[in-house]
Amino acid sequence: MRPFEVAKEWTYLLFDEFFRQGDLEKEMRLPVSFLCDRETTVVPKTQPGFLNFIVLPLFKTLAELMPNFKEMCKCGNENVERWSTYEETENDKKVYQITKKPKSVKASQFRDNESNSDESPFEEANKE
Repeated sequence: MRPFEVAKEWTYLLFDEFFRQGDLEKEMRLPVSFLCDRETTVVPKTQPGFLNFIVLPLFKTLAELMPNFKEMCKCGNENVERWSTYEETENDKKVYQITKKPKSVKASQFRDNESNSDESPFEEANKE
């Protein structure tokens, strides 16, 4: 478990990836995966539940076997409190903006691994 500022940075990086996945799913007219819709997901609201129901129960169990995990549980509880009252900054909110748009991609490229390209499925928005 990391201090809040480090966890926050990683969380927003992860959600950037989630939102790009959701953008591709929309482009391919697929259902958007849980937490991958930049239009409906509010990052800070997702974190207390994730920490309380996934991370902390695991860490508390590990702390019974390895007492050093107790400090991580304490940090996790602090992060729950911080996320519960966190007000997003303008910089945080950039994650909700599309900075790169998905290329037109055939669903079969993902399902059948027909694409041998190492190219990203995103292109710069200002290249067109």
